[in-house]
Amino acid sequence: MRVIKAVLIIGGSGFLGTHLAQKLRQGYKVFATYHKNRFSLPGVTFLPVNLANRNWIRRVLIMARPDVIVYLAGKNDPNWVEKNSPWAEHVHAIGPAILSGLTDILQPRFIYVSNSYVFDGSKGNYHEVDTVLPECTLGRVKLNGENVVKSKCLNYIILRSSPLLGRGNGINFSFFDRMRMSLDRKIRFVANNQELHSYGLVDGFCDVIQRLIESGVKNRVIHYGGLTKITEYELAREFSKRFKYDPALVSVSDRPNKKSAKNSLSQLDFSLNSSEAVEILEAKPLLLEQCFDLIEKQLVFSS
Repeated sequence: MRVIKAVLIIGGSGFLGTHLAQKLRQGYKVFATYHKNRFSLPGVTFLPVNLANRNWIRRVLIMARPDVIVYLAGKNDPNWVEKNSPWAEHVHAIGPAILSGLTDILQPRFIYVSNSYVFDGSKGNYHEVDTVLPECTLGRVKLNGENVVKSKCLNYIILRSSPLLGRGNGINFSFFDRMRMSLDRKIRFVANNQELHSYGLVDGFCDVIQRLIESGVKNRVIHYGGLTKITEYELAREFSKRFKYDPALVSVSDRPNKKSAKNSLSQLDFSLNSSEAVEILEAKPLLLEQCFDLIEKQLVFSS
């Protein structure tokens, strides 16, 4: 008989956290934390948490007794993190250190979600074994978090994800939400054309995490992204064409790229290769057109 596992999602009120909680609540006992934005979701127990308060974190762990911890806390906006680096260091790196230090008795599986900014963007199609050399603050704090988890946890997974497409939760607006709202209102949408990413679907990301929870995979790095390499600007243009908006509403940002000190004027490539996720977990990365097909079905269903 299958034992229902307890999963604790750190950062459960965010874009990724709420999608993951919705995915897991049918088959697991799900606990999810929030910091400022109180959230409610049937079948999920939400708990307030302050990552600076070790005693409170200990109480949360004692209450949840998680078999699996999925660490999603923090922001993945490089420009925002650049301006708030002390906060970012605490949430992305010091938080996992405190949490993993308090789980020495329970020893849960620890899934730390990182991203492609741990690379320098010089070549793209990054594999798990490629050299990490972050040039922006977000990449550096994420890499610090990865190293902390590797050094302190006996059963960990580092899951590096490309940017993900999907609807927000009504409190945290996703890139997809902002793009769609602007085009709906016929307001100019300004997008970055300096970075290539292998955009994936948030549903596919949640599926990979569920497969990791059920698998025996441990102590390794896994990449997840889509099969189409594209810039934010190109993606917005393709979206506008597919969903009958005016592509002329999408324009290129004239703001200099501050995410890389050495390559501020060149196009960087942060795309990830997901072949190991396919081989090990039987994950199914999608082409951009396939992502749009699934998003269209979701929009029709919710309308």
